[in-house]
Amino acid sequence: MVRINKDTPIGLEFTGKPKKMSWERLWAFSGGPFNQQGWPKKNLHTDTEFAKSMGLPTVGASATQYLGHMTELMIGLFGEEWLRHGKMRKIKFIKLVADGDVLTSKARVVSKKTEGLKIEYDLSISVKNQNNDEVLIGSAIGSIPAE
Repeated sequence: MVRINKDTPIGLEFTGKPKKMSWERLWAFSGGPFNQQGWPKKNLHTDTEFAKSMGLPTVGASATQYLGHMTELMIGLFGEEWLRHGKMRKIKFIKLVADGDVLTSKARVVSKKTEGLKIEYDLSISVKNQNNDEVLIGSAIGSIPAE
């Protein structure tokens, strides 16, 4: 992946690696401890009938699961420093992510400014499914040394 640098222009878009949401991923993430009797725990992320009883058409991935995909993209763009100083803001989860969906994280540079010894980047971020529907939207801020 190409990292953000001092020459990264406004408008440039970065794309993460597509990831398929499988039953195994849903269960491993939301099913509770593997050694728990009756695993996976029945909830709207692991059990179709439970999800339907809550008004959903099917099970849905935990939003934090694909927020993690976005975090992976941010670390790829800004390095581990993003974990200390990067921020995601105004995150909205706007569409159900179901078993079998393929998700791709995207980030577009909206602005950049030099502040002292660093360049701060403001990004528009989204996660889209295989139909190009946004399932997560928001913004992020990250910085790199101005050098």
